[in-house]
Formats: sequence, C-alpha cells, structure tokens
Amino acid sequence: MKIDNIDKSRLITCPIEVSSNLRSKILIIKSKYNELLTDSITNGIVNELTLLNVDIDQVGLENIPGGAFEIPLAAKRLINLIKPDIAVVVACIIKGDTSHYEFLSSTAINAIRNVSFETDTPIINGIITTETIEQAISRAGNEHNKGKDFANTIIDLIKYYHTKKT
Repeated sequence: MKIDNIDKSRLITCPIEVSSNLRSKILIIKSKYNELLTDSITNGIVNELTLLNVDIDQVGLENIPGGAFEIPLAAKRLINLIKPDIAVVVACIIKGDTSHYEFLSSTAINAIRNVSFETDTPIINGIITTETIEQAISRAGNEHNKGKDFANTIIDLIKYYHTKKT
C-alpha cells in the first residue's frame, strides 16, 4: 500500500534524534514498513517523553527491517540483549483488499504479549491497526498523536512497577 504521497504536514516531527543505545531504560522498537507513519508515532513518543522531563540518553531506538510481523522476534532479542525497564513496539498495519490484515494484526499483537511474558518486561503495544490510510495518518499524526499516548503509558507503567519493587 502506497503512503508516499501523504500530506507530511499532518505528521509529527521531532527536533531530537534518538539512536541505538545498549544501555537504554526505555527501548523503542520501530518497524521500517510504513515508515512515514512509524516515524511520526516515534516522534510523538520522543516529544512527549521530553516534555515529561525524561533524560533522552535513557531512550534507545531500534529500526527493524520489515513490518509488524518482524517486530516480536526483534523485540525478544533486543530486550534480552539490552534489558530495558520497558519497551514500546511501533508499527502500522493498514487494511488492504484481503483478510491478511486481520491475521497479521492478531499474530503480531499476540506474539508481543508472549514476548512480554517471556522476558518479564512490560511492552507497550504501539502497533496501530487501521481500516484506511486516512485513519492511519490521523492516529499517527497530529490529530490523535498516539505516540503521545504511548509515552504517557510508558511513564505510568514505570512509576507503577517502581512502587512494586521489593
């Protein structure tokens, strides 16, 4: 599905660059498929974390070749390597003309849940699934800014689990 011709002014930009960080406490694992949209979601996350006074040096970003299907294994391997306090996976699945979308969404989301259990690491599900490109732009971009929501969930979960440490 082609998203190259979308109005980029509707997407989120970020003046801060986040890169791979083997000591990150917050790990963002982003799919390169539908990259304009996953970049926008990631920018929303980073912008909000910055507004919440998170030290950006504690945030790492891994760009995964492929799409949502490739995210779970990458997440498991990266979490086992880096050992972050929390991770967020970012991908965008847009319905096409076949039922592939439903199988892919279900498979990827269930696999992410399993990785969270297997690694004992909270993983925010930042995989947006939409019926149309327009819905994807709305959720990934300025209109709904799901990245901001994911960032707030990251902080809320970090605080929650911090109070539960023994």
